[in-house]
Amino acid sequence: MFERLGRAAAANKATAEPVNDVGFEAVAFLAEQRLAATPTNYELAYRYRIDRDSALARAVDAVLMAGERLTQITADQIRLAHTQAPGEIDTARQVRHQTLQLADLAAGALATTGQFGRDLSGGLAEIGNGADTVAIVTAMVAYSQTTEAALAAATRQIEALRQEVEAAKGDAARDALTGLHNRRGVEEEIRVLPARGQAALAICDIDFFKSINDRYGHVVGDRVLQLVATSLSKSCDPHLVARWGGEEFIILMNGVTVEEAAELVDRARTDLAGRMVRLRTTDEPMRPITFSAGVSPLHGCKFDEAVTDADQLLYRAKESGRNKVEF
Repeated sequence: MFERLGRAAAANKATAEPVNDVGFEAVAFLAEQRLAATPTNYELAYRYRIDRDSALARAVDAVLMAGERLTQITADQIRLAHTQAPGEIDTARQVRHQTLQLADLAAGALATTGQFGRDLSGGLAEIGNGADTVAIVTAMVAYSQTTEAALAAATRQIEALRQEVEAAKGDAARDALTGLHNRRGVEEEIRVLPARGQAALAICDIDFFKSINDRYGHVVGDRVLQLVATSLSKSCDPHLVARWGGEEFIILMNGVTVEEAAELVDRARTDLAGRMVRLRTTDEPMRPITFSAGVSPLHGCKFDEAVTDADQLLYRAKESGRNKVEF
């Protein structure tokens, strides 16, 4: 019985396949960004390393070009926004393969548990015949711990994949480029805003965005949009930042007066304008990225009316010199 227990315990240990250079680079990337080595983070890093011209890679570069590390929130947003991006079918197949491996692991662990029960019954019989009780119990405890660890690992990984599937259901309410809510997502959020209490919204528009596209091309323009999305999300947390369309963003702020909202948006404007942004290909510094904004109270009026008011204030900010907030 002891030999059978030993063989089953050894077979239950996970064996690692050789990791290619991209795999090593992905692990190193996670360490550089101080991200946990979870399956989802590894997927993001692997896809970033294997196709540097993909939409996902451009989204990551938009954060890195500003001299920042990826936060877990930003990493999740980027990964979910580009799960099925064009040109990444091979990656999707790899994720599917990993899912099948997890299913095999879970099935194997359950089979091992059943074998453990049968071996336990045999062990009790041997104890009754005068066998070494301590040796039998020690072997069974080790066997049980190995099986429990395998089951726990499989459960954690399957739960992580389940959460990914659930999150993917909300993709229709998110902007594919930035990972933020889109107009549809904003409309859903508006329905659940408290009917009473202070609230405000802001419409922000990137200054001279057309000239950025004309001078550097749309690839750089996309990265600027991603940079602004990341910067606004960080500066305005925990309030909702969404892409309203084109180079416009909307911020929904609950529990604040219009004056407090304008102050918050102005700090976000200052933070973005102070970032040193360089082109990834040439390391050439770009001119400061700025935006203009209009802030309008949201409580006591309809959402469409508040948006119209904020738009008018935004145009006033543009006409008076840009890079400012009107409320």
